[in-house]
Amino acid sequence: MALKETRATSAMAAVLVLTGVLWYLRDPSWLASYSSGFHPWQIASDGRPYRWTKGHASFFVPSDARRITVPLRSVNETPQDWPVTATITIDDRVVDRVTFRDEDWHELSIRLPGNATRHVRRVDITVDRVRSRVRGIQAATVEVSR
Repeated sequence: MALKETRATSAMAAVLVLTGVLWYLRDPSWLASYSSGFHPWQIASDGRPYRWTKGHASFFVPSDARRITVPLRSVNETPQDWPVTATITIDDRVVDRVTFRDEDWHELSIRLPGNATRHVRRVDITVDRVRSRVRGIQAATVEVSR
């Protein structure tokens, strides 16, 4: 009888530990500084720091942010590379779609949807094509407004 109680207690403890781990992984604090799908930082001729995206890039912003400004531009190697379209999503919802027809910086000002349930929001940039060395578009430093 004691063996059955020990197994039941162990199973219950395992379920509680697993629940705690899954709860933590749902909204870990380290996500705020995490990004993926970007090449290393570089400096543009105008002194602006930027990173090339790959075909799909993601970063996170605090959930209490009300607006973000995302500077983007496309620099193409040949005339056949035009136009390039980028889709921006926040938490898997499309918030903007931009078609680049020139090499100017485009400052996208995006109002974040309300009612966030986590500490951070995921912002994704997906481009419809990449060029040599798996380069999509250039993304400069994002400004967050609360």
